[in-house]
Amino acid sequence: MSAAARGRALGLSLLNLSGKTLAIAKTMLVAALFGAGAQLDAFWVAYTLPLLLPSLLTTVITVAFVPRFMASLEGRDGPAAWAGANTFFTLVLLAGVLAAGLMWWQAGWLVARLAPGLSPAVHAEAVGLTRLLMPCIPLLTLSSVLSAVSHARERFLLPALEGLVTNVAVIMAALLLARSLGVRALVLGVLAGFVVQALLLCWGSRQELRESLRPAFAFRHPDFHAPLFHLLPLFVGSAGSILAGLVNQYFLSKSGEGAISAMAYASMFAFLPVEVFAQAVITTSYPAFGRHFARGENEGAARAFGEGLRFLLLLTLPAAVLLMLFAEPLVALLLERGAFTAEQTATTAAITQVLALGLVFRAAAFFHYRVLHAAVRPWLQVGIGLAGLATHLLLCQLWADAHGARGVAWATTLSMLQSALLSLLAALWILRWRWPRGLLPELGTLAIVAAGIAAAGGFLRPLAWPAAGAGRPLHAALALALAGLSALMGLALAHALRQPDLAWLRQRLWGTLRPGSPP
Repeated sequence: MSAAARGRALGLSLLNLSGKTLAIAKTMLVAALFGAGAQLDAFWVAYTLPLLLPSLLTTVITVAFVPRFMASLEGRDGPAAWAGANTFFTLVLLAGVLAAGLMWWQAGWLVARLAPGLSPAVHAEAVGLTRLLMPCIPLLTLSSVLSAVSHARERFLLPALEGLVTNVAVIMAALLLARSLGVRALVLGVLAGFVVQALLLCWGSRQELRESLRPAFAFRHPDFHAPLFHLLPLFVGSAGSILAGLVNQYFLSKSGEGAISAMAYASMFAFLPVEVFAQAVITTSYPAFGRHFARGENEGAARAFGEGLRFLLLLTLPAAVLLMLFAEPLVALLLERGAFTAEQTATTAAITQVLALGLVFRAAAFFHYRVLHAAVRPWLQVGIGLAGLATHLLLCQLWADAHGARGVAWATTLSMLQSALLSLLAALWILRWRWPRGLLPELGTLAIVAAGIAAAGGFLRPLAWPAAGAGRPLHAALALALAGLSALMGLALAHALRQPDLAWLRQRLWGTLRPGSPP
């Protein structure tokens, strides 16, 4: 991974971290207002449905369009040059509008099938909220198209602002309207955030909108039909990934009131490092993979893969260890107030610990998938993803009734492990088993650092937690301070072991603080 790519990844990580910090603030506010009860369950069910198609299209558009752009559109502008891409984008936007209408019409049927365990009152509330959220589909579809254009041009800033924009909008709506509108205030905040983000992306892509992006129906253009072989397996594979979330919702709806909300809170905590750090590494590495494979540079692709994987693990492995050790004081400090009880803290923390175990697996699998798609081997990811979905469904069937939400969390984590291992083997096969020299010792260094953090955290945690009664917030804050101390000890160990990405981060920080001075 080049210094420039690492710099972009670091910048995106900091931007994502800002957005996720706001997400935590939003979650704290939502927890205080609504706890983990039936009303919030209705919101989460409603929120899931309108995001299904946009989530699918975002992956399909970004992953399919970027390599194609790198190969055939780079340096070319104008509606004629972009006729194939414009045809694809036009059909995608029309699909978003059509899907919004169909899902509004069949909202009751969809909620009944995807969350059959809801009570009649919660079901009715979820249906109403789902219909209110339907404008999200065309808005997010437009944002997906414009984000893909930005990524292909290696402009990552505006697409990465989504977390900041939407979280600010939801927080403002909740503060101003929650007491009068209940969870419908959250819906209005979501809609407002998506509108603002779409406008920002339109502004950022104003040159392309002015010169190249137009409605088109050039179905015979090679830039339209050539990527279709890539799109179909990608669509199927992405649909399988989304189905895993629907499987969770199906079983959680039968696990009692508040189970869906508890899983939503736990997923936010457990997968926060993936969205903050891993996604930045994946996003900035992908264009490089596309360039190397387009030029037949397998050695360069293998080197980029090894460096990206090492950087990814440096950012996610310590986070996973700390989350497993300090999940309960984290949830207690951030959420346990207002309508959110100590019992809900224990439930959410138990799910978070299980999901944190899968954090690294999820990040690694997503990174490996980018190699498969950059090499135009999308059916490999389809097979791996569908195998993971089958495993996930089978384990949910076995464990959900007996273990509730925690059983669903274990099913999620173990299916992620399976996908990470299979996708690693597939990526190495594509790279012709080129394992970058020196990578194994460097991965061993990261394992030593993670073990050091676990040892330090395991020793320090009992000094502050568990706690009961009125002193819980203070003890939780002390426990998290000890988590920070454990992380610092891990950094010191990584520095002593000369971990290369940490050395680069130190040099970058020193250069920022003291320009012109040697690190």
